[in-house]
Amino acid sequence: MSVVEKDAVVRGMLDDELSRCDEALAAIYKALLGLPKGSLSVRKKVHKSKEYEYHYLKFRDGDRVVNQHVAEGEIKELQDKLALRKKYEQEAKIYKKRISYLKKLLKAKVSPGGIQERK
Repeated sequence: MSVVEKDAVVRGMLDDELSRCDEALAAIYKALLGLPKGSLSVRKKVHKSKEYEYHYLKFRDGDRVVNQHVAEGEIKELQDKLALRKKYEQEAKIYKKRISYLKKLLKAKVSPGGIQERK
C-alpha cells in the first residue's frame, strides 16, 4: 500500500480505475431498473382429467408477495430478462467488492516521517 502514496502514477491509475468502476456500477443499476424482479413459477391445475399449467411471476412489493400471471407467449422473453437481471446483480456484487478494495488502497496515508497511517 505504501507504493500508492509514493508513486503518483500508480495513484492516478487507481483513481481512474475507481471512477471507471463507479460508472460501471451506476450503469448496471440503471439497467436493473428496467428488468423485472422475482422468479417464474408454474401452477398445475387438473380439470376433468386434463392438466393445465399456468405461469406466474412471483415478486415482493413491500411486505406483500405478488403473483402476476404471465401469458404463454411472454414466458421465453421473461426468462431471458430474469437471467439477465441475475447476471447484472452478480456483476454489481463484483464491482462493489472492487470499489471497496480500491477505496481501501487509496485511503491509506503516509506521514512525513515515512510511517504509514490509516484514517
